[in-house]
Amino acid sequence: NCRTNNNSTVEQTTTTEMTPSAILGVCAGITAAIQLGGFSLAYCLQTEKFYDVLGGINFLVLGAYSAFAGQDAEQGGLVWSDDARKVANTVVFSCSRLWLLIFLAWRAHERGGDSRFDDVKDKFGMFLLYWTVQGVWVFTVSMPAIFVNSVPSQAGEFSTLDVVSIAAFAFAVVFEIVADVQKAMWVNAG
Repeated sequence: NCRTNNNSTVEQTTTTEMTPSAILGVCAGITAAIQLGGFSLAYCLQTEKFYDVLGGINFLVLGAYSAFAGQDAEQGGLVWSDDARKVANTVVFSCSRLWLLIFLAWRAHERGGDSRFDDVKDKFGMFLLYWTVQGVWVFTVSMPAIFVNSVPSQAGEFSTLDVVSIAAFAFAVVFEIVADVQKAMWVNAG
């Protein structure tokens, strides 16, 4: 962007605001880095111990990054915390993914590992496929939160659709937690 000042000279201005597609691309790169880094370490150590943990961390990093990168405060706009829609979406998303991280880590600890990996952790291609599928899953599930956080902020009140959507999202998180606890109790009962 260029503009002319009072002395008829041209000043160069720069814009650091990221577009939604750029934020989405960086989030894809973050996911690839986390999953491929996790795979590399796990393959070298022949373990699946941190598979679920890195999946959960990946979710949380994407939520935080998209919230930070989607701010338009440098251009005189609103920061993430000024947009109640973004805050509500990110908080519910992060709570749901934090629950998943805690639950899966607990379950793997209780079971002494994850038997899904017993026959694959020594097979490079198949083990890589597991990590790749997790990356695709994390990225795909995160896309709605990324999209909400990457569009320009809007001040104002919630619309009816906002209230219904956030309430449904929060209800689904509570439903997920209750279902996970009930299933864990059922499995432990034998």
